[in-house]
Amino acid sequence: MDKVERERRHRASLERINRVQLVVGRGDRMRVDHEGTLLERARMLGEEMRSHEATEQGLAAFDRLLRLAEERDARHTRDILVFLSAVWSNRPLPLATLRGLDPAVGDDMLAVLDAFRYARLDLVEAVEGGPRRVAHLLAERRLSKA
Repeated sequence: MDKVERERRHRASLERINRVQLVVGRGDRMRVDHEGTLLERARMLGEEMRSHEATEQGLAAFDRLLRLAEERDARHTRDILVFLSAVWSNRPLPLATLRGLDPAVGDDMLAVLDAFRYARLDLVEAVEGGPRRVAHLLAERRLSKA
């Protein structure tokens, strides 16, 4: 799914949120709870915005980490590969992997974790080159998905 499609889905979600109405009561006493509707819309809107923002930032960070790992002489390549492998194969990540990194690399890892938490899509599938890039890197450096 490319950025245009993600943006289209985001806009569609926002439109759905704007149509939500909270109804209370039973039978002839049913009515729209305007205050409850506003509160529910605000909650849903916050969740959608957080998810969309985390997804976009996480995908950009994932791509930067892939580019760094693809460089032959990049610092922290081993840590980046361990991180990418954990995200791709849904394995535990040793927390020590997040220590002692350049701030930009650590921030990118945290952005990917945030996207993993909020995103409604598979990050590896959505990044340019996707699984092919990750598999090639991990095989080249002797880390596998299995």
